[in-house]
Amino acid sequence: MKKGVKFTALALAASLMFTYPLCNGITADAAAPLKTVESSNVPTKYTGMSLSILGDSLSTFNDYIPRDYNIFYPGNSGIPMVEGTWWYQVLNATGMRLCSNASSANTNVTGNSLATDGSAPGCSFRRIMDLKGADGTSPNVIVIYMGVNDFARDIPLGSFKAPSLQTEGTPATFSSAYELMLLKIKTLYPDAAVYCCTLFARDPGLRAPGTNTPVNRNGDSIMDFNKQIRAIAAAYGASVIDVYNCGITYDNLSVFTSDGVHPNLPGAQLFANCVTAALVNS
Repeated sequence: MKKGVKFTALALAASLMFTYPLCNGITADAAAPLKTVESSNVPTKYTGMSLSILGDSLSTFNDYIPRDYNIFYPGNSGIPMVEGTWWYQVLNATGMRLCSNASSANTNVTGNSLATDGSAPGCSFRRIMDLKGADGTSPNVIVIYMGVNDFARDIPLGSFKAPSLQTEGTPATFSSAYELMLLKIKTLYPDAAVYCCTLFARDPGLRAPGTNTPVNRNGDSIMDFNKQIRAIAAAYGASVIDVYNCGITYDNLSVFTSDGVHPNLPGAQLFANCVTAALVNS
């Protein structure tokens, strides 16, 4: 990693107190015109709880993310209304309300953790602070779906062995960045139930030698990235939602996505059903 400040719970508390005194204000201002989502479906154990999402383009929708974030949906995605997004369907199915959608298109988990713009990576203070509601309240549940851009951009995977001290700056590997992200989330939101999603199929067009397994230029597969997500989540007490097995596969990407990457309406339904089942059965 680049030289940076060592991250500990104490350092985080100090940075939030002195370095980021206006984080809540900045977040609320950026999200000022955002719409809210209330659910009124059949009661579940989650009814009345609040959900925040940390994601990339797959979880965006215009007017539901901070104003300076990057938007993908609705666009030409096959999901013209917010009700069709995977996360809105989860809200309706579980009875939760939206606390915050901290999803920004075209973003990685890996990147400068001290960045403060709308393209900041998932491991940044900005993105993680934006999981709070506009009124500063913390979510009851956090669902994370990030990492597919790291895979597609050939970010070195790394290999998580055990929890270790991470430093602020730009992590050298995906696994280090994911660990830093999750450490911050667990420290800032100790009472939240945190769910890390595995990544569904994405085909970059390359194959591992002698196989039909899609890989990036480093020879890593989506399954390799998912293995790291699982290991880091387990080490930090987060649950895993196996979106990789939601039903969107390499063979049906043309059916369930608009472009080989972003779910269309049927794909979002598969995604939502997987997340909902995992939440309700947890």
